[in-house]
Amino acid sequence: NKWPETVYAAAHFTRSDLAAFKDFDKLNVKFENVQKTFVTIGNSPYAVKYTDDSRNQHKLKIRLIDTMLLSPNQFGLEALGDLYKFPKIKLPDGMIEKMDQLLKEDPSLFKDYAIRDAEIAALHAWKMVGFSRDHFNSKKPPTTLGGLSVVHIKMLWDQLGIDANEVLGTETIKQKSWNLQAGRPVTKRNSILTKSAYNHSNLAKEAYHGGRNEAYTFGFSDIAAWSDFDLQGSYTTALAAIRIPDYSKIKVTDKVSDFKPSNLGVAHISFEFPDDTLFPCLPVDYDDGLIFPLQGETYAASPEISLAKNMGAKIKIHYGVILPWKNNVHPFEIFSKDIGDQRKRSVKGSLEERIWKDIGNSLYGKIAQGLKDKRVFDTHSKQSELLPPSAVTNAFFAAYTTSLVRAVLGEILHNIPKKYTVINATTDGFVTNAKLEQLSLTGPLCKLFSSLRKRISGDPEILELKHFVLQVMCWKTRGQATGDVSGGQSKPLLAKAGIKPTYEFNKDREIDWSDIADDDWGNIPDKPLLIPHDEVSNHWIVDLFVNRKPDQKHSSRSLTSLRDLVLKNGDLLP
Repeated sequence: NKWPETVYAAAHFTRSDLAAFKDFDKLNVKFENVQKTFVTIGNSPYAVKYTDDSRNQHKLKIRLIDTMLLSPNQFGLEALGDLYKFPKIKLPDGMIEKMDQLLKEDPSLFKDYAIRDAEIAALHAWKMVGFSRDHFNSKKPPTTLGGLSVVHIKMLWDQLGIDANEVLGTETIKQKSWNLQAGRPVTKRNSILTKSAYNHSNLAKEAYHGGRNEAYTFGFSDIAAWSDFDLQGSYTTALAAIRIPDYSKIKVTDKVSDFKPSNLGVAHISFEFPDDTLFPCLPVDYDDGLIFPLQGETYAASPEISLAKNMGAKIKIHYGVILPWKNNVHPFEIFSKDIGDQRKRSVKGSLEERIWKDIGNSLYGKIAQGLKDKRVFDTHSKQSELLPPSAVTNAFFAAYTTSLVRAVLGEILHNIPKKYTVINATTDGFVTNAKLEQLSLTGPLCKLFSSLRKRISGDPEILELKHFVLQVMCWKTRGQATGDVSGGQSKPLLAKAGIKPTYEFNKDREIDWSDIADDDWGNIPDKPLLIPHDEVSNHWIVDLFVNRKPDQKHSSRSLTSLRDLVLKNGDLLP
């Protein structure tokens, strides 16, 4: 009964859609870059005037939503449509890459196909409005699922009377700044670190490192029983160990014994492990990655310092601090438990259950946001700007959380009997021919992690079996495939390390093996079979590895970056 003031425009992967607009060179500065796609954030929507059929003009504010950022694991439209039982319209084989031909030959199908994609995006955006209303008392669709993790934990803290400033070591102040779009000064309430937290925040930043990612073998393993284990709920579980620190009583120390697994401590250290140590556990930044040498100098948090001491390393603390706990409140355990409860209330495998899982997994990233001086392209200034911290960024928590996950993984690796082989370690998992009952999970780090698992889920088990295969082919960090696919495994172990197989499909479909392999693979069936796309990709990568030649290059196409789209007014496909 009236014209709206605000219109939410929804699309899946707006970087693709917006680049096709005739006036893209004018539009691209009206929206913001979030995770390499275009959205509206903040209080500056795209203002337009719309002329109706009666030639009356209406002022509208357009807010752009990218439903890819609101999809668990950034699902494609096809997966979203299937979950809603509102599938994408099928096109004849090969026609997806010949849309101009389809437009000429079957304009009705062309139109229906395009509209269905828009309908799925709009449907999901509308469902997320309902999700936000039901769970966060908001009438607006969120921007990202990661953003909802911050909203959710702050809402839980408010409900339980937990002061966010007390948890994060911050205080709220008023600051004036000039708003370029509004053309006037504005006053904002901002949170800044207290002096005691700020004085040691750089030490904590240096002690914050990423995941442990290493490959220990090259080529094909023996035929054996190879298990791919993961730590269950690694980061959400590690966060549950954190209590509210007393930032005013930070203790400076050079005693290694002060750095216990459950203590919140960070330090600048030198170290030396015994020469026969197979898996040293202290991370050292090197060429934009981490290495774990036998000796060196680094910044580390208490879990790994404690583990290194238990492994017989000589450690010297050059400068270290311990943040004592103020009380026994676990502010992140509350979040982890609630996420688990929300998932239990949802139908397993449903879209809502997967959304809650993504929200739970996103909080750690928000706690670490802005700590590594990461730069992102700003569409307004057309320059690279530092990614700002989130509302819950905390260097001490980020350093401790990642250290605890690496330390638990490191303790398990260190205690594997030397007669067994470890293929690789990848953030919170590893591949070995040792069985679960042959792994020692009784060390102090594993016991701490197990107690945290029991607190948040009721189950003390810390390892989950992800894959079980007969042979592993490893060529680099995050590059593993299944060598021998016999034995009835339902899904191969596959980590492609950035390689994009020529034959890769989003859904199971009929594939003619003779197109992608030679007779070396044995009896190729004459007629096409229904083969899962992971198995096709695995077969293709193994074939590439076996038949590679010196100086061989494998080329792949990638989409034009958001930066180049804006700066060059380019097309999505280079």
